[in-house]
Amino acid sequence: MARGDFHLHSTASDGTLPPADVVALAASRGVEVMALTDHDTTAGVAEAQAAGVAHGVEVIAGIEISTDLADGGDAHLLGYFADAADEALQAQLERYRTGRAERGREILRKLEGLGFPLAWERVTAIAGRAAVGRPHVARAMVEAGYIDNVSLAFDHYLFTGGPADAPRKKLPPAEAVALIRDAGGVAVLAHPRYLPDPPAAIAMLAAAGLHGIEVYYKDHGPEEIARFGQLAATHHLVPTGGSDYHGTKQVEHLPGDLPLPSDAVDAFLSFAQREWSQHPSGVSE
Repeated sequence: MARGDFHLHSTASDGTLPPADVVALAASRGVEVMALTDHDTTAGVAEAQAAGVAHGVEVIAGIEISTDLADGGDAHLLGYFADAADEALQAQLERYRTGRAERGREILRKLEGLGFPLAWERVTAIAGRAAVGRPHVARAMVEAGYIDNVSLAFDHYLFTGGPADAPRKKLPPAEAVALIRDAGGVAVLAHPRYLPDPPAAIAMLAAAGLHGIEVYYKDHGPEEIARFGQLAATHHLVPTGGSDYHGTKQVEHLPGDLPLPSDAVDAFLSFAQREWSQHPSGVSE
């Protein structure tokens, strides 16, 4: 069990637990420092940080941003310690959330064509305060009895390029790295195992100013940890780790359930503090 977990989601995006409950769950599992990294929003950070004070957990402000790679794949970037009041960051996140709503409606149109009609109002009710994402649609499909669980909804219909998937406009990776850095944040590549060509993408992102790689991802075994650890060392990037907890799947890694060594936690925090202290817009919470 790791004492640090830098990739967690809440109901502010596509998780199933409110931010305070994510913190409480993490604390109950021995996590001492964590980051709330909801998709395209910082809305849950203040609640999570207040809960962190109550539970004795250090909660870092975080975010997850999707980007489009030139080869047709996508790369997800985690931003830590960014200034939530940064106007350029919040304007881009608002554009992302609008794009998610447009994509959600298109997904529902495709599902209806496949014989699975869903009411937009029900999907938005499931999403609550969050922008609609594919996990909310998947949960609506389960609720309607069309599919047995969220994982199967993705496996058969909602996977990227699937029969009910729809594209949405995203930033190029280099622009997303710059967006995070300009807001005083630390930019880290999430779950590199899903990239079409990890070495090429990591080299490109490193040249664009990437700070780190999620070497210790929840599903990374020893070989992947060694592989991505070597790529991090080659490009002088700090290794981080996260469980990517959402609370939506039948089998899921809980907060802290990842092979992140304690010394890697300390190294990442020290690195982030140095980066923050050198940027006038950086914030520590």
